[in-house]
Amino acid sequence: KNKNAGGSHTPVDISVRKFDTKVLESTAKYFYADDPFKTHFMNALSILFPEGERFFIRSVLAYRDKVSDPKLLQEINSFCGQEAQHTLVHEAMNELAARHGYPVEKLQSMLRSELRGFTDLGKKSELVRRAALATTVCMEHFTAIIAYQKLTNGTEVEDGLDPAVSALFDWHAIEETEHKGVAFDVYEATGGGPLLLRTAMLWSTLMFLGGLHINLATLLIKDGSIKSWSTWSTAGKFLLDPSTGFLVRPFGDWLAFFKPGFHPWKQHEGLDIPAHIATIAPYLPAKKSKPRRR
Repeated sequence: KNKNAGGSHTPVDISVRKFDTKVLESTAKYFYADDPFKTHFMNALSILFPEGERFFIRSVLAYRDKVSDPKLLQEINSFCGQEAQHTLVHEAMNELAARHGYPVEKLQSMLRSELRGFTDLGKKSELVRRAALATTVCMEHFTAIIAYQKLTNGTEVEDGLDPAVSALFDWHAIEETEHKGVAFDVYEATGGGPLLLRTAMLWSTLMFLGGLHINLATLLIKDGSIKSWSTWSTAGKFLLDPSTGFLVRPFGDWLAFFKPGFHPWKQHEGLDIPAHIATIAPYLPAKKSKPRRR
């Protein structure tokens, strides 16, 4: 039963942390096991994030004035703060790929025009505005289950991954976990129904995998590595291995979204967030103490 049908179900604090992007500056061109496919998989994900996160912020803020629960209102602010930081940090990571000659801006501008067009239509139509929030809920589910994959499949995911890039994705994963229920709670608190949400999940899955595929293929073509057999054999194992594959392992978590009564916080409740925060502490800039007023 919903203890708080019109409000927040988040059991943890949502904290906005900065990530020190200077640690990325010495990152190699192939920062993941010296492997083009694995490296570009991470780049392809990263290129989706800045415009995606801006879209999530716009979609949630479009409903803020319909939320009455003070805790959920505070969580909306924290959600926006975290997503804004993710935008900045992934832009810094994407800048490194651009420096190596990859068409990052071209890929980002395609996504930008698509998502901004979606938001603009939502200003004129309540149905489109509601669909944008439903899409955000679904994409947040994706990021939460990918976050879980990154945080708990450590040896498999991190083998050969540059420690700074690994820490960046861990930092992002921790914050996605903390705010994974916010868009869902806003959707429910403002009268969103389950049918649109389930339909949006099918559509969002195609959009997410399609966007990832376009980015990945573009990077591999630019590289010339798309023609190499080793690229395809790495891709098969990395994505489709029955126990650790990036697309296989989270499939049950994805499916759970369609169960009646699903809520993001019914999944992975036992994840030890403080322990993961401790491992990335060296990559978070020290907070400056504010000068005291006299």
